Amino acid sequence: MHFAVIRHMMWSLVAVALASGASAHAAQCYDVSKGEPKVLEGDLQYVLFAGPPNFEDVQKGDTPEPTYVLKLDHPICIRGDEFAEPEKMFETVQLVGDEKTWPLLRANVKQRVSVTLKDPMGANTGHHHEPLVAWVANVTPATKKMNFVDEYGSAATTIRAFYETLGSGQGDVASTMVVAEKRAKGPFSAESLTRFYSHLKEPIRLVRIDQSGPDTFIAHYRYATGKSVCNGQGLVTTVNRSGRNYIQSIRALKGC
Repeated sequence: MHFAVIRHMMWSLVAVALASGASAHAAQCYDVSKGEPKVLEGDLQYVLFAGPPNFEDVQKGDTPEPTYVLKLDHPICIRGDEFAEPEKMFETVQLVGDEKTWPLLRANVKQRVSVTLKDPMGANTGHHHEPLVAWVANVTPATKKMNFVDEYGSAATTIRAFYETLGSGQGDVASTMVVAEKRAKGPFSAESLTRFYSHLKEPIRLVRIDQSGPDTFIAHYRYATGKSVCNGQGLVTTVNRSGRNYIQSIRALKGC
């Protein structure tokens, strides 16, 4: 094949990859006029910025402006106000605390956290050191995203088995993953599980499992009924009995 043709094909593939990447980033563009983003997860950092008069160097006479910054795993962008620049991607967010949340920020520096935000806005003064500035409503330790290896030897394998058998409409098998006292009747009975999950328009699919405590996990799942789609989360509490893990309870966190 002629070299020019090969080169053209290579550049075409690069262009496709760049376009795909741009599309993926565009999906993470938050509208601050709608109060977005509401929750972000990342590494909490303490950063000393330089303030007035020159905003350059505290050791040359500028006022120190210590700030908490959230370092994200992936770049995002914002839109929805005159200071937002949707075309610019960034990975750091300036956090503003209050009397309630300053202690939470201070206690979690250098930790991975989930931050509930309020009043987000685009940076618009010299005191705003990151493209997105947001006030903090709450700070909690981030859940651990588990992969298949992480799940080995933990109750996560029981949770995975529960949701995967539900996805096949096998409520009788899924019910065996639940503590015995909740199987005879109620929502965890074989009959109830089969009746609901075997007739979904889109079968339930487990997206991922996060560990939130020694015996608690957050299951992320998706399914569709005839009328709506559920992108849900369930707080799953487990218990170990005679060396085997069972589901003790599931509490929906997103209403479905």
